[in-house]
Amino acid sequence: MIGGFFKYHWLDPQQITVRIDDPDSPLTAMFGGQSFDVRDEIYTMSHQSFSREHVRVLTSIDYDRMSEADRALEEYPRPDRDHGISWVRREGQGRVFYLALGHSERIYADRRILEHLLAGVQYALGDLDADDTPRP
Repeated sequence: MIGGFFKYHWLDPQQITVRIDDPDSPLTAMFGGQSFDVRDEIYTMSHQSFSREHVRVLTSIDYDRMSEADRALEEYPRPDRDHGISWVRREGQGRVFYLALGHSERIYADRRILEHLLAGVQYALGDLDADDTPRP
């Protein structure tokens, strides 16, 4: 239902750069189109289950900005290196918002993350319109 199943997570705290994949979405407006760094326990999805063909990716890991040492820690690397962090999708008559961040409570000290989470909840409830057409 959420658009993928868990495959691997880096241990907390893992620093990543979050790329804004859909800067025009109201669910990412709080980031102003700018990538940002976070430290969290980063969960990733299996390449057999997660695909941009089925979800609208809002944010993702900027894998090219990760150190070689950190990339080498990934036990089950995705061949495409595509790790969505947040996305939206339709499921039947409902809406789904997924956010991989939030394992560590320090994430919630960032106002932008809270605004992103709130926008995701509003989208899922149907209170916030957003394009959820997948973009492969």
